[in-house]
Amino acid sequence: SFKLSYYNEYKSYLRMEGVEGLYKKFGVLADAKDKAGEYEEEYLSILDTIRNGSDPEKRLCASFIPRFFKSFPKHQEAAFNAQIDLCQESEAVIRREAIKGLPDLCKADNSLVPRLADILAQLLHIEGHLDQTIVKHCLIQLMKQDLEGAVSGIINQIITGKEIIRETCFKFLSDRFNEPERFLPKNDDNVREAILRNLKEVLESVTFDEFRQVIHLVNKLDKERVHVFISDAIDLDVPFDPSNLEVIERVTSCVPLYIKHLPPGTTASAILKYCSSVTSLYSQIISPEHQIMCLEALAECLTIGVSEEDAALCIDGIYSLLVSLLPKGPIPKQEDEISDPPGFSISALECLLYCLHKTAKVVPEFLKEENRLENIEEQLKFVLRCCTCYAKRLKGSSIGEDGPEKVKLKTRAFKSCNNTKELCRGFVSSPISYKSDISFSWRVDYSNVTNKLFNPLHDKRPTPSVRLPSPKRRRSGPTTQQVYAPPTGRYSGVTNGRREERRRY
Repeated sequence: SFKLSYYNEYKSYLRMEGVEGLYKKFGVLADAKDKAGEYEEEYLSILDTIRNGSDPEKRLCASFIPRFFKSFPKHQEAAFNAQIDLCQESEAVIRREAIKGLPDLCKADNSLVPRLADILAQLLHIEGHLDQTIVKHCLIQLMKQDLEGAVSGIINQIITGKEIIRETCFKFLSDRFNEPERFLPKNDDNVREAILRNLKEVLESVTFDEFRQVIHLVNKLDKERVHVFISDAIDLDVPFDPSNLEVIERVTSCVPLYIKHLPPGTTASAILKYCSSVTSLYSQIISPEHQIMCLEALAECLTIGVSEEDAALCIDGIYSLLVSLLPKGPIPKQEDEISDPPGFSISALECLLYCLHKTAKVVPEFLKEENRLENIEEQLKFVLRCCTCYAKRLKGSSIGEDGPEKVKLKTRAFKSCNNTKELCRGFVSSPISYKSDISFSWRVDYSNVTNKLFNPLHDKRPTPSVRLPSPKRRRSGPTTQQVYAPPTGRYSGVTNGRREERRRY
């Protein structure tokens, strides 16, 4: 027991001697000020302490190394690696002290900013709220010192890092660029352009959720460039490939974002020409589900208006595809009941009728030529009857025991029937009406659908509840009408036997 206590006291003495020795070396370097570089042995001794030093010694080294980093250019790489090793310590106090000192290393060499930002980006998912706060604060310091270098380091982790690191990096950049004026230097477009170039590199390997985050960042930096980023992601120069699933998903996902971020007063001419090729390649698209998705993208392109030139370019393909998808064969008579499901896709007709509605409104002579509208009028009336019938059946159904997916399917079908019915009414009316205003069935929020929409059918005019006549209230007091008596006395306007004139103040 005596030997053990003596050994512990000796270890404590050595530890205190090590701490005191570090303070002495720090004093020598601090007193030297600008000539600290002459005391190379003391600084190397501090770096060597990290290998076998105690926790208190390592904590001191974490603050001493950045303090004199610029004074020893020859040993900056060794000092840099030593500081990074301290950032990986299991002891929280040492680790936090080392992370706090990283921005100070860049004061001597600004070229280290991308490298340090890359390392700090990997630490964004570190456990512990305090550690995460320290890492974010250090990254903000680097962004204030060199915004372009710091962002390039973070984006490098987005490109090459793991999924969890990518998520934390995206979140950090989104939070920082929520107010870009705090970081972007005024009257300096070079930094902004450099960041946009880095973000463009990210688009080559991102998921759709990450793509939306990139677009959000671009929108904060330069709103007028968002649609350019999206069109580059779609790659409009390459013809649409109906057999490539990746191309179809990219187009159908990016088109709504493109329309959303298009500057006011402009038309989606380039992307409309690209998506209009869907009408000629419709039968080659890999599945019926993706066929509908492509038609939805085409309809999205026409929501913000279309020029006469663009309408004339794509209306022929829209009309031809619509004719091919309308019901064929003899049309049932008006009085016949529609019992069998229709042999056509209501969702596809909703998209095509909307596209024809928007383009024919700009070039109305198209439907008048060659009796195009008359040739499909009976079929449109039949579609109108079918949609009315099935909308009533859906209205009378119940979703009490249905699962979420079935509820969503019923709600969308009901909305699609109503939209198709509204568009058909406009085409079969005389004269033709272009006043139909619909909201797309695929845009409706189905998360809060309740059973109220699908209740049993009732008459349009429900029988009003019968109310018994309430007994009339009798006025209390005399039944004869009182005669008005003018005021007398002091309020009558007569004073001392004569009437005073009214004065105006």
